[in-house]
Amino acid sequence: MTEGNSRLTALSGVVLLLLFAAEIVTEVLGVRNVLTAHVVIGYLLAPPVLVKVGSTGWRMSRYYLGDPDYRRRGAPRTFLRVLGPIIVVLTVALIGSGILCYNGPHSVHTLALNVHKVTFYLWLVALVCHVVPHFLESVSLAAADLLGRAGVRVPGAAARRVLVVGALALGTVLAITLSGHAGTC
Repeated sequence: MTEGNSRLTALSGVVLLLLFAAEIVTEVLGVRNVLTAHVVIGYLLAPPVLVKVGSTGWRMSRYYLGDPDYRRRGAPRTFLRVLGPIIVVLTVALIGSGILCYNGPHSVHTLALNVHKVTFYLWLVALVCHVVPHFLESVSLAAADLLGRAGVRVPGAAARRVLVVGALALGTVLAITLSGHAGTC
């Protein structure tokens, strides 16, 4: 049970890392120059973020509720247990402020944009601190699920792939539906 959750967390994390990297590229290029791409990627990110928060929240709740399998696996290192809630809050603030900036009422545009800009830098530092200790394990677990290598199969791989692909599909629908005016902001 814990291994399947770890693989879902890893797979969604790798997908998010790729999408966040693309989003950071739009920042480097100058958001105003590639605003539509920035907004589209932002909407693509929202559902996979929910999957990742859900899978890590599941692990945390199972551990603290005393589930024997999760207790045997143990808690993450203290640093990561402290960083986890911080990165969740910053990620939600970053994506939420971006959504408000482009689809919220005009009266909150300036505030949302300022929150989005400030949060980005705090979030970037937290992201680097989060990714470095998890990167190799996450890529390995995600690859094991995606490639279905013999000897490393864990039941539920197809369901995990469907969940992550479904989150990306939902993000695509959000992007198509809500980013139409991004080029005019």
